[in-house]
Amino acid sequence: MISQLTLGVIGHVDHGKTALVRALTGIETDRLKEEKERGLSIVLGFSYLQFPHSVIDLIDVPGHEDFIRAMISGATAIDGVLLVVASNEGIMPQTREHFDIAQLLGIDRGLIVLTKTDLVTEEELDAVEKEVGLFVSETFLESAPVIKTSAVKSKGIPELQRECELLEVKSSLPKMNTEGSFLPIDRVFSMQGFGLVATGTLRLGPLQNGTSVEILPNGGIATIRGLQNHNKYVDKVMPGQRVAVNLRNIKKDELKRGSVIGTPGFLKATKRLDVKVSLLNNLTDDLKNGELVRVLFGATDVVAKVRLIDKPSIEPGSSGLVQLRCQSDVVTHKTERFIIRSLSPIFTIGGGEILDLNPNRHRRFDESVINRLNSVVDGDLFESLCAALKSAGMQGLEIEVIRKELGISPKEMSLLAQSANTIALGELKIIDKTIYKVLKGDVLSCIDSYHKKNPRKRGLTVGSLSKFLTKQIANSVLSQAIKELTSEGQLREDSNVYSRPNFDPFKSLSESEQKVAIELEQIYKTRNLTPPSVDEVIKDNDRQDAYRLLCEIGTLIRLKTYDRSSNFVLHRDVIHDVRCKLKKQFPYPTGFTVSEVRDYLSASRKYIIPLLEHLDATGITVRTGSVRRLRDHQ
Repeated sequence: MISQLTLGVIGHVDHGKTALVRALTGIETDRLKEEKERGLSIVLGFSYLQFPHSVIDLIDVPGHEDFIRAMISGATAIDGVLLVVASNEGIMPQTREHFDIAQLLGIDRGLIVLTKTDLVTEEELDAVEKEVGLFVSETFLESAPVIKTSAVKSKGIPELQRECELLEVKSSLPKMNTEGSFLPIDRVFSMQGFGLVATGTLRLGPLQNGTSVEILPNGGIATIRGLQNHNKYVDKVMPGQRVAVNLRNIKKDELKRGSVIGTPGFLKATKRLDVKVSLLNNLTDDLKNGELVRVLFGATDVVAKVRLIDKPSIEPGSSGLVQLRCQSDVVTHKTERFIIRSLSPIFTIGGGEILDLNPNRHRRFDESVINRLNSVVDGDLFESLCAALKSAGMQGLEIEVIRKELGISPKEMSLLAQSANTIALGELKIIDKTIYKVLKGDVLSCIDSYHKKNPRKRGLTVGSLSKFLTKQIANSVLSQAIKELTSEGQLREDSNVYSRPNFDPFKSLSESEQKVAIELEQIYKTRNLTPPSVDEVIKDNDRQDAYRLLCEIGTLIRLKTYDRSSNFVLHRDVIHDVRCKLKKQFPYPTGFTVSEVRDYLSASRKYIIPLLEHLDATGITVRTGSVRRLRDHQ
C-alpha cells in the first residue's frame, strides 16, 4: 500500500521556496503569468515526490505578507513542514509568522532547509544555522535535520529527498476514518470539453468517481464526472491527497473558493463554532469578549465575534474556550484546525481546534458547558458523553448526532452509552439515568401538588403537565416518563388525564354533596340514550357543584356536536356501551347510516345524531357522506 504525506513549504518571501520545490520535483509551481513576471508566488503551488512505497505532496505557500491568507489555506491541509530559511538573510518576519501558524495548527513534524548556500561563506552559513537552531528551540523542529541546499548548483537536493522519504516513513499517521468525505475547495475553473473543475486537498474521504456529492454552503447536489491526482485520472482518492474534481449538474456560480464538497448529509452549514483558542506569546493585548476577529480554515476566511466561555479574557501565550459567531455560514469538520487574525492592523493572533459544530448559544462561565468542552479537548470519550448528557439535561441527546461528534462507530456508541449509565428514549435518543430519575420524581411531585390545590379536579393532561414543570423537557422524554410511571402503577390514566392511583375527587365532597352526586350519576345511567336536559337536572347550587364535578372527572360527558348550542350529556358508561355494540354489529370496515344505528339501538334521531357527531369528533368513527364506519384501530 502506498502511504501519503502532505508537507507545506513555508518561509519568508524570496527565500527560494519555489526554486527548491522545482529542484526537488522538476515541477514549476508558479503557474500564473504574474507570478512568473514578478518572481513571486501569489497563490498556492502544488507538486509531489514519488517514492517506491510513498508519495509526498508539497504545497508551496506564498511567502509575501500580502498573500498570508493563501498561505493559511494551504497550511491547514498539511501534515508537516519544510521550514525554508535563506542562508544570506536568516530569520525574517514571514519566517516567524509562517512558523507560528504551523505550531498553532498542531503540526508536529518537519525538516529545516537552508537555501542559497552558494551566496554565503562557511562562517556565515554556520551563523545562520545557529540562529535557526535558537529560533526552533523548544518546538517540534528542535531535533529536526538541517539540510543545506543550493537550487542553482543542485547542492543538498538528493539529501533532502532522502530525508523527506525518511520523514514520511517514520512519521506517517493514519487518517481518521469517517462516514463521509470533506474537501475544502481552494480553486475553481472551467475547462473546454470538461466543464467545471474544483481543486483541493481531501481532508476526509474517500471520493469516488461517479458518485453524488453535496456542495456547501449552497446545498446543491452534483455528480463527480472525473478525478485527477498528480495529473493522472483515477477512480478514487483518499484523505491527504491533492485532487481535481470534474463536476456536472452544477453551475459555476454555485461553486467558488471557500466552498466545500462533501458526502450528501455529512456536513452542515453553521454560524457558530465552539473552539479552544491558543494565543501567541508575542501579543501585546488580551483577547477580549465581544472582539471581532478574522477566522481562517481551509479556504474559508470569515469575520466572527468572540464569546469567551471560561475566562474574562485570554492573555498572550495562554488558551481558553471560545464560541465563535461567524457573520456568514461556514462549513467545516471537527478535525480541521483554524487560525485567527486581527482585523486592523492585520496580524496573526492565535489558532486552535474545533470542539463543537453548530452548538447552542452558551451562557458565559457555565460549568456544565466548560466541563463538556474540556472533556472534548482531553479526548476522553466517556467524559465527553457524560458531560454532553448533563448539558442536554431533560432534552436528551440524539444518538446519531453525538456519535458523529465523538467520531465513533454505531457499535462503539452503543457500548459507550451503556457504560455511561444512560436510558434509551426509543431508538434515537438517550438521557442520563440520574436526570431521568429526577424527571420522574418531578412529574409525581407536580401531580401531587396539583391534587392538593385542586381537590375537585381529576388530574392533568401531558400538555398541561409540561407547563407546570419548570425545566425544559423534550415532549418525547416526558411522554416516555409518564408511560413508565403509569405502567409502574404510580400514575393512573383516564381519557388522557393523569392522576395518582389513590386520588379520588369525591373525597373532597361533603357527605350531602356525595349523596347528590350519586343521585345525578344514577339518573344519567338510568336514562341511558334519552338523557334529561341539563336544566331539568340542575335545580339548585348543590346539584350544580355535583354536576360540575361529575363533568370534570369525566363521569358525565357533554357531547361534541356540530351545533355548539346543543347541550346533550351522557354517562361515560353509556358511550362505552354504544362503542362496544357498534363494534359487534358493524365491525371495521363495515359502513352504517344514522337510520341503521337508530334501529339497532332503538333510539330517537334526536339523540342518535348528536351521539354519532360526538363519535366523529373524538375519532371513534369516520364519516364519508351519509355513511360512517369505525376506525380500523377500534
